Amino acid sequence: MGAEGGKGSSVISFILSLLLGTVAAVQKELPEILIITSCILVVLVVLLCFLDWLKRQRGNAGHSGPLPAYARNLGNTVLTSIITLIAIPLLYQYVWYPGLNTDVITIMKDTVDQVYFPSITLLQRENWTSQGSLDVSRARPKCFIGWADPNAPNCGLSRPQNLPCSCEDRWEETIGTFPWRGATYRTLTLVSSKALLCTVPTTLMLAQAFLWYDSSKAINDSSRLLSPSLSVAVYDPTLTLEQALENDYTRPILVNANGMIEVNLGLNYRQVRGKPPAYDYDLSMSTIPSLDMRCDIGSDTRAPTGPCFISLWLQFPTFERQVSTQSYAMSWSDVVASAGSWLSLFQIVSWIVSGLALHT
Repeated sequence: MGAEGGKGSSVISFILSLLLGTVAAVQKELPEILIITSCILVVLVVLLCFLDWLKRQRGNAGHSGPLPAYARNLGNTVLTSIITLIAIPLLYQYVWYPGLNTDVITIMKDTVDQVYFPSITLLQRENWTSQGSLDVSRARPKCFIGWADPNAPNCGLSRPQNLPCSCEDRWEETIGTFPWRGATYRTLTLVSSKALLCTVPTTLMLAQAFLWYDSSKAINDSSRLLSPSLSVAVYDPTLTLEQALENDYTRPILVNANGMIEVNLGLNYRQVRGKPPAYDYDLSMSTIPSLDMRCDIGSDTRAPTGPCFISLWLQFPTFERQVSTQSYAMSWSDVVASAGSWLSLFQIVSWIVSGLALHT
């Protein structure tokens, strides 16, 4: 009888846990629903026990004799059910639900043997006249790996170790338009590829684009004369600019567009929860501004002699990488495993308190 009673209580507790788990999964944003459901079920169990007791009393009233004996199996089942119905919602409310909704970021470090150079987008805000005006019609953008050499072979046709090589073909042919956060930008993007592979730290990638500037219009609009500026976004080559911005893998940085800019790329391989991992580069930048303004089409005293240029010198100082992943403190499989261990404890406690453990 003891073994049968234990099996019965195990089945009952499993069914109740399954029912409560279903309620929790369906109403995962409202953990209080689980407590309400549990209270209803506890009242139901107590009512059933009371009805069983009344039935026994009425059955005993028709004949003389001792009162019905205490049923240890029934006591064990009732205790297991009540403990389960009370404890599971409380555990879910104060332990499992917070764990299922608490963000945890795990950070580790490793070293890679090689890494691809990033994609680069230059952004010019259309309604900001103090910025430079990107141009590809009168001067094509340039790109080199290793060093600037007009006679260098195409990177896609040479081995990564054969440097320098040219990657001018990775620049887009035309100026694009990109709406973002209520503003519209003119964009020029260098789309990286598998051919732009860096196998040795500190290998240079040189990217150059050309622009014009209207100083008189900038003064009229902003009452001061600034150097032409552009925003630069550097991001993982597996992503588009929109994906990188939406998932916070890149942030446009405002720079002086009339000069040279060195960009050191720190490797931070990061995963946004529910998204595939990608690089979120740690950027360290320094600028060497140009001392002349050859591209000023708004000057009354000096005619423009050619476009200005922005030169980006990119390198990976080291191949040491930080890897960070975002997840929840607990998953549903963790909750199920924890619930199983607690159910075993509930059954042992009910087995002892009901007297079934001492019954032979």
